[in-house]
Amino acid sequence: MTEMTVDWQRVDEVIARWAPKGRAGLLPCLEEVQEITGWLSPEVSRRVAAGLKVPLADVFGVITFYSLLYERPVGRVIVRVCDDVSCFVNGSREVVQACRTYLGIEPGETTPDGMFTLETHPCLGRCERAPFLMVNDEEYGPVRGEDVPRILDAWKERVRSE
Repeated sequence: MTEMTVDWQRVDEVIARWAPKGRAGLLPCLEEVQEITGWLSPEVSRRVAAGLKVPLADVFGVITFYSLLYERPVGRVIVRVCDDVSCFVNGSREVVQACRTYLGIEPGETTPDGMFTLETHPCLGRCERAPFLMVNDEEYGPVRGEDVPRILDAWKERVRSE
């Protein structure tokens, strides 16, 4: 989503709700604003900093520290594959490969249509479900490479019907 399509009224409402907390409200404010904007552009970041009365450097520090906050446009559907030790020994390599093949992109990239972004993460906190895949906020695990097309086909249909 670009600045041209940002619902600034909703963004300002979120910022106003978190403003009394100052820096303590920064992370939850950024998470909520990202839900509205899709990613945290420099313009959005400046607006959050001003509204919460925190240094812009603090805003960028939080955005760059947390892997679920984005400072660049990402797909409507984020595919996250855990590649920690538990997932790796249980087959996460095959899951990543199946995602790469299905989507035609590498980890860190977004499909040309802007629908999917593929990511690998060092830990998604679900070792007991290794190998683990997360698509937006939905969890899948244990998952195998052959499960990927079915899962992502369902997501394609879901997004197209919205």
